[in-house]
Amino acid sequence: MNYTSFTFADIFAGIGGARLGFEQAGGFCVFSCETEPEARAVYEDNFGEIPAGDARCLDLENLPDFDVLVADFPHSLSQVWGEDGLFSAVEAILEKKRPAAFLLENGKNVFSHRGGQTLAEMKGRLEALGYTVYTKVLNAWDYGVPQKRERLVTVGFSEPILFAFPEAVPERQRKGLADILEPEGTIKRSYYVSPEVRERKMEKMLERFKREPERPYVTNENVSGMVTPHRYACSLRAGASANYLLVNNERRMTERELFRLQGFPDTYRMPSSFVEVKNLTGNSSAVPMVRAVAERMMAAVELYHGGTVGLERGRAKAALDRFLRRKGQEAWRVIQAAEILHEKRLHPELSLERLETYKKESRQWRDAMAKRILGEGYQPPAAGQDSLFYKTALPPEILRVLGEENCRTGGAVEAYIYRRLFRKDRWLEEFLFPWLSREETADPAALLAGLGEPGMEDEARALRECMVQALWFTLEEVLAGKDGQRSLEPEGGEESRREAETESLRRAVALLTGAPQGDEGFFTAGVLTQWYERMISGPCRETMAGPALRQLRLALKERFGARRKPWEALAGRGYETLRDGFWK
Repeated sequence: MNYTSFTFADIFAGIGGARLGFEQAGGFCVFSCETEPEARAVYEDNFGEIPAGDARCLDLENLPDFDVLVADFPHSLSQVWGEDGLFSAVEAILEKKRPAAFLLENGKNVFSHRGGQTLAEMKGRLEALGYTVYTKVLNAWDYGVPQKRERLVTVGFSEPILFAFPEAVPERQRKGLADILEPEGTIKRSYYVSPEVRERKMEKMLERFKREPERPYVTNENVSGMVTPHRYACSLRAGASANYLLVNNERRMTERELFRLQGFPDTYRMPSSFVEVKNLTGNSSAVPMVRAVAERMMAAVELYHGGTVGLERGRAKAALDRFLRRKGQEAWRVIQAAEILHEKRLHPELSLERLETYKKESRQWRDAMAKRILGEGYQPPAAGQDSLFYKTALPPEILRVLGEENCRTGGAVEAYIYRRLFRKDRWLEEFLFPWLSREETADPAALLAGLGEPGMEDEARALRECMVQALWFTLEEVLAGKDGQRSLEPEGGEESRREAETESLRRAVALLTGAPQGDEGFFTAGVLTQWYERMISGPCRETMAGPALRQLRLALKERFGARRKPWEALAGRGYETLRDGFWK
């Protein structure tokens, strides 16, 4: 098994929480199965594949080969144990396919079931198949999400590999409630409980705790009626009342917040039903916890097989990350580093330690690719031509290790460099370009959230400016009766197209979005979300939805429409499908 690029099967897949954890650790999923219809639909929407059905009915002869079996068992013990239980299906797969490793996740109740006999039986049956087995109860809270969720995790290897479960993440590095809660100004009123429920909850909480704790907090009412505030959520439960977790004793959690509690990225597509989201997230694995275990598993495999690139590779990657993160880093310098590694992969005899043998040629490789990526207007730098090779950048001894790793992984280091270079453009393509290419549109709130990632601050401000400008013209059109039919492809050239965008409008937009003051101004993301929600789907939709969407699309096209897709120049190199966990 290649411990930096491995395959796995996702059994009892649910909505893919375990899959995401293993993908983030460098794995590539080759097979999945799940029986629950709602989970299958969400899985297909996010991963582009329909899971197979019941794991007990699989055609094992035609199952693809894989390195790791991943199985997140349902909580109900009655489904897992017994002659025709799901554990027997896992045994059959392990016996037939003989993967190098497996990870099984169960509810914590297995640990104490029948006084520990069930767990002992499970380990014995796995060891009888020839696997070295480790078990431990892990808490998702220890791995970075604000949720106390304990699960029994079982790890096994087909070889006598020493393994230790990952340590807890330091508390200062964990996400708190404030990191996963949506801004209060954006929460719909339907999420808030009635005054009677709030008063009852507050009264029960204050009976014991005397005063309300500092916000934010989450309350959980247990079976005895005790209401307890915490800085974290208790374990999500499918089938529980929608009000069993309340934020500040006032509202239930939103769908996005429930996904965030399990460590899912905001790019994950959710079903529209709150009940469906509650049930699906309540049955899911916590992504960061699975990722931590998967990474530790691969590290154990690497150590067992005597990986030799470890320390040098780690130092080289750290140097590369510093190089890529450097403030104001020039694109041409990044392209030059990637193209050197590309040439090394094409010509393995090239010695990257001997700078004099490729220094001059690397400028030509760089300039040829830079013109394709950055356009014909690209000009080679007048000075600093060789600054890439300085000790503070990527000297030959670092390039040598990067080159070896790049050859070993079939180009993963090149792919890593170009993904970092084009990260902003990829975010723009995913969240913004759909508005420019078709009439139907996504939710403006989702657009704001999508461009709210770290490093996208300039683009997020530009987006807010577009939304304010569109709001301005929408109000002119609807309230003042002015002709708002600005064409997306206006005639008369650039001068005619810009006629309505006066200097006073630019100053007003800048003031409203906070550019001169260095803050968010009057129109924060939350305020804009409320405006557009009211115009597009609220009480003003009949008169304002059409103009608002049209004006917003036009403003976005004016600001962002000219941006190219620079990674198209890299077509044919296979970067889109290349996976390698270490360089991810």
